[in-house]
Amino acid sequence: MIDINNLYWGLGGIAFTFFVHYFFVTVVLGLSVIIPIFEMKGRVSKDDDYIKFARRLTSYLIRVDLFAGVMATWLTVFLAGYWPSLLYIATNVLFYPIVLAIAGIMIAIVSMGLYWYTWDKMGAKTHITVGLFMMIGALLVPFGMSSIFATIDFPYGITTESVSGLTLFVPNGQNPFGNPIYIPLALYTWFISIALTSFIVLSYSWMKGRNKGQREFNKAFSVSRLMTIIFSILSVIAFFITLSELKTNSQYLYSQMSLHLYLQVSEILIFLMLIFSFLTFIKSMGYWIAFIGSAVSYFFMMFFEISVNIARYPYIIVASNEGIPASDMINPLFQIPDLLPYFALITFFLMFITFLATLYLAFIRFPVKENNEKDY
Repeated sequence: MIDINNLYWGLGGIAFTFFVHYFFVTVVLGLSVIIPIFEMKGRVSKDDDYIKFARRLTSYLIRVDLFAGVMATWLTVFLAGYWPSLLYIATNVLFYPIVLAIAGIMIAIVSMGLYWYTWDKMGAKTHITVGLFMMIGALLVPFGMSSIFATIDFPYGITTESVSGLTLFVPNGQNPFGNPIYIPLALYTWFISIALTSFIVLSYSWMKGRNKGQREFNKAFSVSRLMTIIFSILSVIAFFITLSELKTNSQYLYSQMSLHLYLQVSEILIFLMLIFSFLTFIKSMGYWIAFIGSAVSYFFMMFFEISVNIARYPYIIVASNEGIPASDMINPLFQIPDLLPYFALITFFLMFITFLATLYLAFIRFPVKENNEKDY
């Protein structure tokens, strides 16, 4: 059997979990913003096609959020078991931004349930208000959580303290909201999430609208294309502001990304994403570009996140030109049984396969059915 010690299992476990979790929460955030926009568009223009499309997307949002929530719990277990120092930062130094994230989770989950189950049971204005709460809640989650990533990129507002072999962090009086990397990173997370999801919705609306007479999907394609362009532009702006702050405040991380060409590849990919968002206007190839744009935006988002964390190694928190090694922050009090990593990996992949099967059932076998009755 492969020898997996605490450090490598701790890094590998959280990497696997975050890789899957990050994509699905990205889609949840994007849909939570996009869906109310479609409903408001339909209400204002008195066009049921937009409302029908919003309702269809909400069904998929509920399915995706269920799995994203499971992976969030899995991620929290890894943090508590293997990285208590990071959890200590979140609950102590970053208390206020994390409270915002938790409040966002509570608001978003309740609002999603109400939004989906009350389509036919409340007035249009009330239902839109619920949708706006869903949007706000979803936006609060990455806004709060971005404080963790900003802190491990640049430990603003904390000092170190050793307790029983653990490296813990305590506040030094500085407001965590003042971290120069924090706000640009949070904005980048918002915009890239909505841009990627807009590409996915754009591809979906084209795929469903290929048949003649599918007005709902053709209209949705036009709106999705506009959102894709707007949020792709905002993503590029926020991305380069974030890079500028990393260059100034996290020199080791920035230099490692540049040295291994991660930075250059990321810049190329995000400009490709922007180009593909505009290419959708070319009718001869614009529809197929939606699929390519989805792939490029997804690959860029995941490549950038993974490359940032690879460039950080062997540190887990980067401070200017050096950092705190991951080995100093792994839980020394928790020695894992030999078989635990294998059981955990098997469980993880079983959950992932199960979710892929539910997506197949939701999108292919049992999609939201057409409803010819006027029920909005």
